[in-house]
Amino acid sequence: MSKKHIFIYLFLTFCLIIISLVFYNDFKSKTKLKSVNKIKEKNVEISLNKTDESSSKKVDNSNNDLAETTKIENVNYVAMDANGNKFEIQAKEGQTDARNYNNVFLFDVKATINLRDSEIITITANSADYNKSTVETFFRDNVQVNYINHKVESDKLHLSFQDKLASINENVVYMGNNTKMITDNIEIDFRDKSTKIFMNSNKEKVFVKTVY
Repeated sequence: MSKKHIFIYLFLTFCLIIISLVFYNDFKSKTKLKSVNKIKEKNVEISLNKTDESSSKKVDNSNNDLAETTKIENVNYVAMDANGNKFEIQAKEGQTDARNYNNVFLFDVKATINLRDSEIITITANSADYNKSTVETFFRDNVQVNYINHKVESDKLHLSFQDKLASINENVVYMGNNTKMITDNIEIDFRDKSTKIFMNSNKEKVFVKTVY
């Protein structure tokens, strides 16, 4: 083999090596870039998932904040209708629900009903649910109603000041005018001063005892 042929052979071999290296580096760089892109996409997905999780936590926290109540000491609410009838309720402590501002939960309660051309009616109870908008009140536990020489004790009393109606329920005991009466329900209409006394069952009778 001549020197010329040897030179050509070496030159072609060198060119082939160079071309192989170029293709190899190009393939390696593309593979690396593709791998980096995949890592970035994965990182983005992880980041989004973390953001969604934190957002949901914020919503839960806001719901917990809404559920918080505000405590008030020495509460006093007064309502009066167009005819001058007055309802006043006081409590040593009250709690308002942030989800319904009109509702107030009262403890150690005393209320007075002052109707025109009538004596004052006093109601006391361990607790009560009072609505500031409708002036509707649910008295509970150790309920006592005092009116002149009349006294009523019960577990529950629902008062609608707008309708001038009172419904007294559960373990009801009336005392007054030398009479003791045990019944399930007493309903009072303050507009015409009528009273309805009855048991839950027609088979049961109201207990009445005269006390001398």
